[in-house]
Amino acid sequence: MPQPRYLQIKNEILHEIQTGALRPEDRIPSEHRLAERFTVSRLTVQRAIRELVSEGLLRRTQGSGTFVTNFTHRFSLIEVRDVVEEIRRLGGEATTEVLLHRRCAADHEVSRLLEMEAGSDVFHVALVQSMDSEPVAYEERFAVPSVYPDFLDQDFSKRSVFDYLASRSVLEEIENVVAAVTPDKRIAALLEIGRAEPCILIQRRNWYQGRCVTLTRITYAGSRQLLASRYRPYELAGGR
Repeated sequence: MPQPRYLQIKNEILHEIQTGALRPEDRIPSEHRLAERFTVSRLTVQRAIRELVSEGLLRRTQGSGTFVTNFTHRFSLIEVRDVVEEIRRLGGEATTEVLLHRRCAADHEVSRLLEMEAGSDVFHVALVQSMDSEPVAYEERFAVPSVYPDFLDQDFSKRSVFDYLASRSVLEEIENVVAAVTPDKRIAALLEIGRAEPCILIQRRNWYQGRCVTLTRITYAGSRQLLASRYRPYELAGGR
């Protein structure tokens, strides 16, 4: 079944934003010009633009037009990607500050999420990821020692945790939970934001060989990042 025309227009504008043809603060063509370009009514164009505005990709300015939102960074929401590689893909210089890198007893919540007995040993790493010297994410990962025995031997300031984990296991099942949160004092200081600034927390669990093996929590400053994805629904359902 062919896509509705408004969705074709929406996807075309989204593609131009993702590829850089339309950059932050660029004004998109007028509704009249878009209607001519796609040979549709202005009502169809308006629906496409309205959805992009509601998703935070465009903003309307009365009397001036419609502009691409000025988000500094745009990270993937659905695809499992490496934060370091996302920064590089966006053309930035990625740096990683390792705050913690240890073996410890898992607390009750981590044990529950990793489906382990309370107090079981886990590997734990906490990082600040920066793009062009600006902190963009606080990243915390927990890993099951038996699956990643050389975890403590890695230098995660030079090699991403994502790359290391991917070299030792294959993702078989993934759970993503996204929540709006306010940062505690420590995370606000690490991300160089105010305590009242909204953040986006992504919590991800990965299964390998039938068991939950990693737990990841990534906190993004909401005013500096846009989380978005473009995908084909049938691929997420397992089709290729």
